[in-house]
Amino acid sequence: MTDTAAARVMELERRRWEALLASDTAALHELFADRMVYTHSNALVDSKSSYIKAIEDGSVRYVAVESTGEEVRVFGSTAVVTGRAVIDARTGGQDRRAVARYSAVWAETAGRWQFVCWHSTPQPQ
Repeated sequence: MTDTAAARVMELERRRWEALLASDTAALHELFADRMVYTHSNALVDSKSSYIKAIEDGSVRYVAVESTGEEVRVFGSTAVVTGRAVIDARTGGQDRRAVARYSAVWAETAGRWQFVCWHSTPQPQ
């Protein structure tokens, strides 16, 4: 079951990155748990609603993402994905690049995996 869960979570991670790049907020609403917490590498914190709103109103637009070295560890109904990401985005009218190590947490409730937490730490370029 753990290998199956890990594969499912990796598939969902790919969908999440694709949705961010496409500004597909409908997909993000589905993927994100209602109590999701997103801690950016600059220490700003978003909820599900504030994060999706920023994407909807164009305050944040993801341009490119390269995620490497992903590993999934499953602990019952919780999965932790760790990796490295280079994220190019346009925020506040400026192009920005974030290079970070990250942890993404997924939780399974009633047979459905949802994204519950992101935390990233800047990595020197």
